[in-house]
Amino acid sequence: MWLSLKRLWVRYRVIFKVLFFAVLCLGIYLGVNPTPPPTSASWHGDFYHAGGLFACTILSFLAYPRWRWWLRGALMFLVGLAIEGVQTFHSTRSAELFDLQVNTGGRAAGLLVIFLFQWTYRAQTARSSR
Repeated sequence: MWLSLKRLWVRYRVIFKVLFFAVLCLGIYLGVNPTPPPTSASWHGDFYHAGGLFACTILSFLAYPRWRWWLRGALMFLVGLAIEGVQTFHSTRSAELFDLQVNTGGRAAGLLVIFLFQWTYRAQTARSSR
């Protein structure tokens, strides 16, 4: 099963790269847009932040699996920091420290999922090579 999953992963790597940059660009666009996205509850904005960085972190792994975990985490942190930095210049948006914390939570969750996948994959391939 792991071998067939790896073949599919390699086969669709270009699609994962396109998806990564599409989600990244969408997140940056929504983050720097002068009008904030509509939210009906206070947790919706937090979900946008955490979910967006989680999705970008996972897609960055699918598109570029050889990146080190610290590089992936640093790049995703810089994306969140840049978006919050641009929001300080919009009169209708506000940059908040809590948003950076929520971004960190989404990024950390994505890195944890990647770590668990790699750990499981290594354990399965070690078991099957015996």
